[in-house]
Amino acid sequence: MMFTASISSPSDCTQEALAEFERLVVQGDAVDPHGLAQRIRNAHRLLFLRAPDGALVGVGALKRPRPDYRQKVFSQAQADAAPEDYAVELGWVVVGKPYQGQRLSSRIVSELLALVRNENVFATARFEDRMMRLASAFGFKPNGKPFRGRGDYGLVLYLREGAETAKQKGPPL
Repeated sequence: MMFTASISSPSDCTQEALAEFERLVVQGDAVDPHGLAQRIRNAHRLLFLRAPDGALVGVGALKRPRPDYRQKVFSQAQADAAPEDYAVELGWVVVGKPYQGQRLSSRIVSELLALVRNENVFATARFEDRMMRLASAFGFKPNGKPFRGRGDYGLVLYLREGAETAKQKGPPL
């Protein structure tokens, strides 16, 4: 099945599209739904992945979170990287249950990261093998220690250096 991805600024989205995005993120059960609508409107870019019939199949976002939020996440993870060096967060990558298992998360992540190729990006994800493999496939590395998420699961902070940052550091010695 062919899926179509579109990436927009939240300000360019209809209220219906924003509500649809929010519903799918809430169904993913990985974020606090309180205040989510506003956080979605504050995101930098939203990706909508749709089936040929227009049904929303998956979503993802690039966020530019406030410094206090970044500080909190990096502190909880006991990260050894500076939060101010990671202004972009990849998040809300959710694929609807009927469409899972088709590597659509990889497509969503790939399309979003193409927009911020030269920027350092962080993400948090559940401490599980599938997420760790996906993060690793896109150049993310765990940093710090797992920390308590909203539910009964641990979260891991993942960091990915932008192409320019990695080039400046040069090859490993």
